[in-house]
Amino acid sequence: MTQPLLATSELAPQHQIRQFQQFRWGLILTEYAAAALAFSLSYPINSWPLLLLLLTLHGCSNLALPIWPGSRRYPERLFMVGILLDLLILTMLLMLSGGASNGLIALLLLPVAVCAVLLPPLLAYLMALLAVACYALLLQLGNAHTSMDHSMHQQMNHRMTSVDAGFSQHMLQMGWAFALSALLIAWFISAQAKLIRQKSQQLNELQQQQSRQEQMLAVATYAANAAHDLATPLQNITLLSDELLSDEQPYAAAGFPQELLQDLQTEVGKCQQIVQQLRNSAQQLRTQKSQSQPVMDISTKAIQLWLVSRPEISLQLTQQQDHSRCELQDALAWSAALFNILDNAADASLANRQPQLEIALQLNQGVFQLRLRDFGVGLNAQQLAELGRQPQLDSSGLGLGQFLANASIERLGGQVSRHNAPQGGTFTDIRFQAA
Repeated sequence: MTQPLLATSELAPQHQIRQFQQFRWGLILTEYAAAALAFSLSYPINSWPLLLLLLTLHGCSNLALPIWPGSRRYPERLFMVGILLDLLILTMLLMLSGGASNGLIALLLLPVAVCAVLLPPLLAYLMALLAVACYALLLQLGNAHTSMDHSMHQQMNHRMTSVDAGFSQHMLQMGWAFALSALLIAWFISAQAKLIRQKSQQLNELQQQQSRQEQMLAVATYAANAAHDLATPLQNITLLSDELLSDEQPYAAAGFPQELLQDLQTEVGKCQQIVQQLRNSAQQLRTQKSQSQPVMDISTKAIQLWLVSRPEISLQLTQQQDHSRCELQDALAWSAALFNILDNAADASLANRQPQLEIALQLNQGVFQLRLRDFGVGLNAQQLAELGRQPQLDSSGLGLGQFLANASIERLGGQVSRHNAPQGGTFTDIRFQAA
């Protein structure tokens, strides 16, 4: 069976955690390289021991990233903690090495970009605001340091006033540019990441649908082979039963009453009718033209035809429709799927000794909805999640028909959902929308 897309997708949590760790290693190595360059060039650093301590802490935090508690179940928490730690350590490193005047201050945008990729848009905007606040803090500390130096040397050089004013204006403009860049990065990357997640989810759904179609094709192939193989044995049984009925006396003493032989012939006749119906349906599929039919008419006729075969069921049918249209290309597939769903619902009601069903058909603004309620014992959460999604063969036969019905309805562009009714039983909702 084909594996789900998310199991091998680049958006899987395990892959994202590895990529996040690799990104942080790149950031940490950049910090180490900058520190080594600053040391070789005798760049002024407020405290080398504190700077080395921060670099060591940053590296150790990335080593501990894979063993973070609950990282696989809640990767968003891991990403948020790591990004906040990156922003905090970067701010402190910049604070020790020149503040807002340090050219590496643009590194504060990296946590914003990573947050926009890995986390929801709201958190990305909050991270952008936090990065702007860190920049503002560095800028304020830089202005305070500049003002202190200016007050000490004011009497030594009168040209300092104009130079400091121009530098302060430049730093202020850089601050506004940083804030605008952070917000734009958060908005743009969040929008693109959301689009990628949506496309990945759609691809996952399409792959799962393709897998169900392949399973349905395999089941249909087995059914066709079984119908072909049963034709000859059923014909032989029919001939034997006819012979027994024509010459009943020799077998009466052996305990073969004529009534049982007639019942046997009747059951064999039913089997032949089923095989013949399979042949007719296959022939109809080969010869039918691609002509759409109203889904409301198809559903009504199918329900009436099904009710003839299940006279023990009491059916309450309600219909409501406007003048809009909703049509299907394959009436036979929809009728067969509806038959399977009705049979399973009827069996569930009979098992609970309440032989009744409720069906509501509604067509409103091109949207067709069918709601079926059975009066069985209901389904647990696991059964609701799995029923119709994959074949579930058991002694009662429940599951295979629902799987085939779901696959047929989805192939026709419909949607199927199930949930337990508050008064007991199960609701089956089917929805088609006009193209």
